[in-house]
Amino acid sequence: MKKQLIISIGTGRCGSVSLSKFLSAQRLTNVIHEGRIDHKKIRKLIKWDNDENELFKWLEYLISFDNSKFIGDTGMYFLPYIQKIIQKYPSVKIIVMVREKDQVVKSYLKKTEGRNHWNHHNGIGWDLDEKWDPCYPKYKLINKKEALEKYWEEYKLETESLEKKYTNNLKIWSIDDLNTNKGKNEILDFINFNLERKIDREFKHNTNLKSRKESIINKIKKWF
Repeated sequence: MKKQLIISIGTGRCGSVSLSKFLSAQRLTNVIHEGRIDHKKIRKLIKWDNDENELFKWLEYLISFDNSKFIGDTGMYFLPYIQKIIQKYPSVKIIVMVREKDQVVKSYLKKTEGRNHWNHHNGIGWDLDEKWDPCYPKYKLINKKEALEKYWEEYKLETESLEKKYTNNLKIWSIDDLNTNKGKNEILDFINFNLERKIDREFKHNTNLKSRKESIINKIKKWF
């Protein structure tokens, strides 16, 4: 069976979980979120810099993973490798999810309390996060909010540039498009999905509870 590789990117905190749930609800489709395959106890994250070998090992693993016709992964950290991914997989479909800057920044500030993935702080002033720190670009900005804003702005510029260059491979949608049947159909058309479609229900994923749980866990870790 010829498989369609799907990569979903975005800044994070932009509807990527909802997109994965929507796509994976379709027949013969499995688009995981940030390298997580729970029943295999797998969590594969890609570093923002210099992780090309691991990236392509992971994508090859996914392509052969199961009998899904449409297979893929979601992660903000795929952005630096997009052109190389397209070169290796010319038929790949890359979905970019976008959310307003202030909403993304606010959500990240809440989710990453005590941590700062956007600065080489070496544990000074912020907690080290060996799992997620390598997944983001770094800026020479002391103010975390300013670094997040720069991250969002640069991500937007780069994805818009890629959309112009690779019109058949990459397309940008707003998080609001997942709330409409028109938007969901457009996404499925883009990946050449030709099976029966499930678009009538909402696929929103509220991450607020998860974020609060993670915040509590991180605070408890400081005590031990």
